[in-house]
Amino acid sequence: MAKRALIIANSVYDDDHFAALPAATADADALAEVLGAPDIGGFEVETLVDVPQRLAMRALESFFTKAARDDLLLLHLSLHGWKDTRGRLHFVMRDTERDYLGSTAVSAELVGDWIGHSRSRRIVVLLDCCYSGAFNMNAFRRDAGPPTVDVAEPFAGNGRVVLTASTALQYAYEGDRDIRYSRTPAQPSVFTSAVVQGLRDGSADLDGDGLVSVDELYDYVHEQVRQRISGQTPTLSVDSAQGTIHLARSPRHGDVDRLVDMRAAALDPQPWKRIGSLHLVEQLLGSVREPTRDAARASLLGLIGDADREVARRARRLWHDRGMGDIPTARAPRPAVPRPPVGGTGSGPVVGIDFGTTNSAIAVLEGEDVRLIPNTEGALTTPSMVAITETGDILVGTPAKRQAIANPDYTVRSAKLKLGTDWSIRRGAVRLTAEDVAERILRQLREDAEAYIGGPLYGAVLTAPANFDLDQRAALVEAAGRAGIRALRVINEPTAAAVTYGLNRERLTTVLIFDLGGGTLDVSLIEIEDGCVEVKATGGDNRLGGDDWDRRIVLHLVHGVWERHGVDLNPDVRAMQRLQEAAEAAKIELSSARTTTISLPYLAFDGSSPVHLEETLTRQEFEAMTQDLLERCHGPVEQACCDAWVRLSELDQVILTGGATRMPAIGEWVSRIMNGRQPYRGLIPEGIVTGAALQSGILAGAVKDTLLLDVCSASLGLETAGGITTKLIERNTTIPTRRSELFVANAPNRTTMVLHIVEGEREPASENRSLAVLELTDLPPAPLIEVVFDIDANGILLVEAMERPSDTTDAAEEFTGRTWTTTVDRSTAARAAALIRSRRWQSLRDLVPCAAPSGDQES
Repeated sequence: MAKRALIIANSVYDDDHFAALPAATADADALAEVLGAPDIGGFEVETLVDVPQRLAMRALESFFTKAARDDLLLLHLSLHGWKDTRGRLHFVMRDTERDYLGSTAVSAELVGDWIGHSRSRRIVVLLDCCYSGAFNMNAFRRDAGPPTVDVAEPFAGNGRVVLTASTALQYAYEGDRDIRYSRTPAQPSVFTSAVVQGLRDGSADLDGDGLVSVDELYDYVHEQVRQRISGQTPTLSVDSAQGTIHLARSPRHGDVDRLVDMRAAALDPQPWKRIGSLHLVEQLLGSVREPTRDAARASLLGLIGDADREVARRARRLWHDRGMGDIPTARAPRPAVPRPPVGGTGSGPVVGIDFGTTNSAIAVLEGEDVRLIPNTEGALTTPSMVAITETGDILVGTPAKRQAIANPDYTVRSAKLKLGTDWSIRRGAVRLTAEDVAERILRQLREDAEAYIGGPLYGAVLTAPANFDLDQRAALVEAAGRAGIRALRVINEPTAAAVTYGLNRERLTTVLIFDLGGGTLDVSLIEIEDGCVEVKATGGDNRLGGDDWDRRIVLHLVHGVWERHGVDLNPDVRAMQRLQEAAEAAKIELSSARTTTISLPYLAFDGSSPVHLEETLTRQEFEAMTQDLLERCHGPVEQACCDAWVRLSELDQVILTGGATRMPAIGEWVSRIMNGRQPYRGLIPEGIVTGAALQSGILAGAVKDTLLLDVCSASLGLETAGGITTKLIERNTTIPTRRSELFVANAPNRTTMVLHIVEGEREPASENRSLAVLELTDLPPAPLIEVVFDIDANGILLVEAMERPSDTTDAAEEFTGRTWTTTVDRSTAARAAALIRSRRWQSLRDLVPCAAPSGDQES
């Protein structure tokens, strides 16, 4: 595992259009010195100063393509950045000519391609550039404020982190304009100087654990730049970086070397090395520094949950020998946060939660920045997994994932897709429903947020797949409430991504959000203009996600073992679990490499001899075996465009979000349907949770002049005479909304009726999804019933039936005007299904619409 750094700094330029930056050389030397110091950075540093384009391109290509999987790469650019008239970013080399950027500069998109194809999973890019531009000046009026550009957009790659000096456009050569600079030509850069200072004296080690992470460095540099230059805001963009990336050690910390060794040994794939790490853990548990003791305790807990029994046994023995009390295999749930009264102002922050199929995340809006909240293990995402141990304990998140191979039958994955169903799992006296599993995961997210914030939350904005049924949304809100989270709003995942993308865009932009996660595909067509994000159409497939691509690799491997060894792995639960994890790793590997090797020794036994799996899989083979899955993505995209009356050629942008969209085949397919235009990947993976946090800021009043208009994803109606569905709310209707219609009984002497509420697009009610039933009793002859559908901003449906006087009502009779109501949830859907199974069809088909409905109402 190597640490390599490449620093490119240009102080002089052959083209007079680019001003000299004499201090860039000094910046490069200072950064190279601190990164190369063995007691601080420990990087192998290569520095290029004032080099021509071809030499820089060769160095960049070699830097990324020759990296190993576990290498830590750091690229620092200190030079001019120039955006052409099409908005494409170029890095200016010594021999770059402004009029021929395409052939004489280094394209940011080309660097992004190298990053995306690199085998390294830990790439940090530091951009200290002056973003000048050949732009239409009319598009950027002085009274419109400083324009901004997403400089991280061209970069994509697993584990990629981009830290940028500023996103403000700098017109360095427009002398008559009032421009703020991140650097002056003859003075050191404020940004790079802060990076060097924070690493050199350890001041960027904010948590005092002896190591400087990328997040800590960003927080430190952000504050230093903010204090020095008003309006300059460094930015941090993360693309699938798992866990914490540490860049350097703090020279002020005495235990730093042992901490580094302990963490490396505790994560080593060899069990004997993990056992050896316990010696360092024991030493550091006696440190006088509290952060060191906390780090050692966290590592010990991770080893206690190790899949290797000997490692776990020795770790438990060390825990008890040190007298550390009971082992917290599952954290005791905190008491639910008291809910403020409805209509009250409440107190405490509002967060955004992305409850995902595979991983979940939580974020909070701090000032103008969205911060992802780390969990107890320091990761920004928490596995959406819950496990029941042999002793009846319940593990949530990372601890559940660690023991999944040893306990596959009682480890729950993809619980989100089971919401609103009768699914449950039982082990001994412990029984969990899908809502229970969701509650556990959401409670852990809440606890992590409260520990980070230092107090209770007021509420949260949650995200759900666009194609979630109404009872699934209700089940999600119910699980959040049981976890002590006040669900202020439930928004569609593609809509959350659109909020992130379009918050500050003033020009009318039509975008298609393509969200392919672990278990669901969501597609939304959205218009963004001047702070208004309006969903025009939505669709998707709740049974298509990255897990389906994983399963194809599993089937391929199972078939290969059967052909070569005659062993059927399907009944072997542990072998299938190992294959599942290996398939996911192979899929990720093939997103950046052309081939991958899957090696699983001792996978099974053929009589008395072991079965070892060693197979090479190419990207071409992988794409061939999953071609039909890719074709299934066409339908939702075409349906969304058709519903919104928009052609694909009229789209301004296609935004990819969700982890599975990193597969090259997805990007190539989107590029084909967009006539060669590249999709936007800048929202992977944090775009959805960021949008939820921004929406929480909108609700709390922290984000001004922004409006979100979402839609219902399916039509809602009720069964009427002949088993036909009469729709009250059409698909893609903006919510919240309220619709009503008058109905008359088809059987004049009936005194009892049952309203059957359904969701779907089919004309026969039996082919749609049953949501609820509402029994009407003690009706007068020939009753006139007004049915009202009221759907709120969370997509929760309230059904109300009211008795109305008809023309035949006897004036002498007392009119009662009774009302029956029900809110759609999982229990109402189950009751509706049971009623239909009991064959009480005659009660479900008594209503016919009146010729003159009472009218529609919308809010």
